[in-house]
Amino acid sequence: MKAISVFDHHSVFVERTVPSILFSRLLSEMGQLLGIPDLTPSSEGVCQLAFDGRHLVQIVDVGVRDHILLSCPVGPGKITAEQALLVASSNFMQAAGGAVACVAPDGRLTLQLGISRALCQASTLLSAIEALLNNVETWEVKLSRARLPAQDFQHTMAFTMSSM
Repeated sequence: MKAISVFDHHSVFVERTVPSILFSRLLSEMGQLLGIPDLTPSSEGVCQLAFDGRHLVQIVDVGVRDHILLSCPVGPGKITAEQALLVASSNFMQAAGGAVACVAPDGRLTLQLGISRALCQASTLLSAIEALLNNVETWEVKLSRARLPAQDFQHTMAFTMSSM
């Protein structure tokens, strides 16, 4: 897994604060493990890493919730209605592997994973990023298979609900 640091203004909406010293230190330690010794958050408290040229992971310290939030878009485009139905049913059934599937303001499916700041070390953060990326890749496959037309899905759901 190859990571590079990226700064981009097209990020997922989260409540941001000025980066804490602990968050900056955590990113620096993780940067050492990744071979990016100068890894630091932006002035808005965000760090973005591109992995293998395909996935952009955003790392944010959400101090008011005492969590580090990882976010990664899934796929190149906006989510379709069929895919949204798949996402909704998967969130209900908790099939996102610990991550929460949501739609970002730009219309793209995004997986998010929160990690307790109290438990977060550089190695923990790297493991969480790897788990998130594995989920993203799984979702890319799921979404590529989500070709069920919306009316067929609604008919199937109506049949399922009426037979309960």
